[in-house]
Amino acid sequence: MAMWANGSVLELRHVATDATATFLVEREKSQLTFCRLDAPYEKLKVAQTGDTSWGAGGGKFASFTPIAAPDEALYTFQLCANQKKANAAGGEGWYLGVGIGATGVALGHSRVLIGHAAPELFAVTQHARKATLQLDASCVTSSLPQLSPSQIDSFMREGYLVLPSAVPVSLVHEALRQINHELGKPGMMIEGGVEGAAKLAGNTSNSAAIRNLFFGSSVATYVASLVGEIAPPQGAQIALRFPELGPAYEPKGNEWHTDGMRQGKWNPFSLLVGIALSDVQQPQSGNLIVFPKSHHALHGMLQEGGVLAGCATTCTSVDTVWGDGHLPDLGPPIQLLCSKGDVVLCHPKMAHRGGPNLSCNIRYQVYFRIKHALHDDRMERAKTDLFADLDGCQNNKAS
Repeated sequence: MAMWANGSVLELRHVATDATATFLVEREKSQLTFCRLDAPYEKLKVAQTGDTSWGAGGGKFASFTPIAAPDEALYTFQLCANQKKANAAGGEGWYLGVGIGATGVALGHSRVLIGHAAPELFAVTQHARKATLQLDASCVTSSLPQLSPSQIDSFMREGYLVLPSAVPVSLVHEALRQINHELGKPGMMIEGGVEGAAKLAGNTSNSAAIRNLFFGSSVATYVASLVGEIAPPQGAQIALRFPELGPAYEPKGNEWHTDGMRQGKWNPFSLLVGIALSDVQQPQSGNLIVFPKSHHALHGMLQEGGVLAGCATTCTSVDTVWGDGHLPDLGPPIQLLCSKGDVVLCHPKMAHRGGPNLSCNIRYQVYFRIKHALHDDRMERAKTDLFADLDGCQNNKAS
């Protein structure tokens, strides 16, 4: 199989008809999912009738296995579902094909994509290995959730915003099933987690179940309404906080970090997106802890190399835990109480940390770090503008 990476843009040309379609690709091992370029949370799905449509979610009816023809530039794409079921030509297995007069994703000239064809050849051209996402105006309408001006105002003021139940519980459970399946494999926990804890090894963080939390829910449109044009995330951080033994303790105002700070990175991304996979309804349960309004103060203090202006202490070692208490006191933090499916949007310069987990449960959380498509080009401007690569904030300031 050709090594098409997650986020690649592929053009498929149907050899028999010359009809073409262009997709953003998600890859899971040897299987591909075809996503809309302008709305990658919508995937090409096949109904039991063989008709195709765009829809959220994944599964076997949205996954295809590429099969190379003797001419390596040509492929057939077998649907992962109904592999033993008769196709439209009476043979075995359903394949991606092109039909006329059927119901499906339109290609023009009355042609549509169908999912129950016999093997049909497609020529594949890769146009990009990593696409940028620009939601088409027809997709960002009042029917799709967006942040309101008051929500954006709150985000700009406080540095974070909680979106209750933004991710369906069904997607949360699929992600938990994937994570817990991996946890059950011997040797899957390795060194490298925060505060000396172990972390999950392997490719779980960029699996379809994890990416669907972003692309298969309303999160993608919320983020687009705040950031604007983004580079689609290829994976996420799976943040597990295990129960601790010992007495309770209260996090202090000088125990915090900003992402990238310990690696000496000043402005590594545009928006931190946290998705709760656990119910965290009490403090001291591994809560995400935030320091409201701290992004305003830290914007002028953070410098390249992990240096804080006016502070003799640096926090550039990944072994350093929340600055070891030597960082400026930012005041009392807040331990966020979240339910499964809640989403927290955080400014990258807002101080935060993980809280102590004195509960009896593992705290499950996933973090996506989102970059504006022009993030690198706006680095210089970001030195003076706290919201340089957050277009929704810029629009709010102008209105």
